[in-house]
Amino acid sequence: MQRHESLQPLSREHHQTLKIARRLQWGEPDADLLRDLAEHRGELAAHFVTEESIGRQARGQCHDDAILAAQLEQMESEHRQIEQQLAEVLDGQGDRAAYHRLGELLVAHVRFEERELFNRLQEGCLPGQAGGAHD
Repeated sequence: MQRHESLQPLSREHHQTLKIARRLQWGEPDADLLRDLAEHRGELAAHFVTEESIGRQARGQCHDDAILAAQLEQMESEHRQIEQQLAEVLDGQGDRAAYHRLGELLVAHVRFEERELFNRLQEGCLPGQAGGAHD
């Protein structure tokens, strides 16, 4: 499915996040990975702000869509989990398993957004679209 223009930059950022996630899952927690992860932290924070802003707008556009509301709650909850796990790893509290868990969280989160949330948003819940009719 072709992504709506407002979601295309987010999908491109997801690609970068997946690269780091795979390194977290299968690479060694070395200085290079920590540096890249620390640099990516700011990008992730900005990414989350953008997604949550789009989510608030979508709630207004499709206020009666219970599935979308649940997906947006899941997105925000996962953002907080990722931020917490990322802080643990970057603060030096995380062991090898913590790196792996963060990688798994990131992969699962990107898959959820790309396969479920973004598809739902594109069904008429993005700003400028006619309101979607959902069950």
